[in-house]
Amino acid sequence: MDNPGGIRLGTARKGTCMNPRIRTLAPLLLAAWTTSTWGGTPAEAWRAARWGMTPNEVAAAFPKEARLLSPEVTLADGNVIAAAIDGFLFEGLTFDVRFIFTGGKLSLVSLRTPQKQPVDAEAYGRLRDALVKKWGPPMEDAKDDNFIDMRQARWERGPDRADLKYIPGVVVLLHYPRPPG
Repeated sequence: MDNPGGIRLGTARKGTCMNPRIRTLAPLLLAAWTTSTWGGTPAEAWRAARWGMTPNEVAAAFPKEARLLSPEVTLADGNVIAAAIDGFLFEGLTFDVRFIFTGGKLSLVSLRTPQKQPVDAEAYGRLRDALVKKWGPPMEDAKDDNFIDMRQARWERGPDRADLKYIPGVVVLLHYPRPPG
C-alpha cells in the first residue's frame, strides 16, 4: 500500500506491549500517515462534514455532538486535531471521531474505537463485511501478521477514499480526499 504521508511507523514484537504514550499516539500517527491535503472545492467528507471546512464550521455542522478541542492537538506532520465527537455508534461499534485539519481546513476524518474499550480482530471483520455490503469490495486488502496482527482495506468512493485499519485492540476508519493523480 502506498504511504501518502511518508511517515515510517515502527512495530512492537508480537506479544509485547507498547509504551502507553506510544499506544495512545499510534492511531493518531496512523491517521497522520494517510492524511492528504485538501485541494479542491468543498465536497462531502463524512456525514455533514465537508472537505475544506474550518473547525468552527465542523462543530456547527454537528450540533449537540461535536466539540472543539482545547487545546488542539498538533501532529508531527503539522496537521491539527481540532474537533471531536465521542461515542459515535456505527455498525454496532462505538467510535471516537476526530477531525484533522491541514492549514485550518478539514482534510481527514478518523473514527477510532475508544482506547479504554479494546476490540478484537472479529470487530474489524464484522465492520469490513458491513462496508462491503454498502460500498462493494475494497480496491485494496492487506494483512500482515509477521510482528502483530495488522489488517487494512481501502475503498475508493468517488473523489474520496476510506481506509479501514486494524491493529490489536483498535479499529480505525479513515475518510479523506483521494490524492491527485
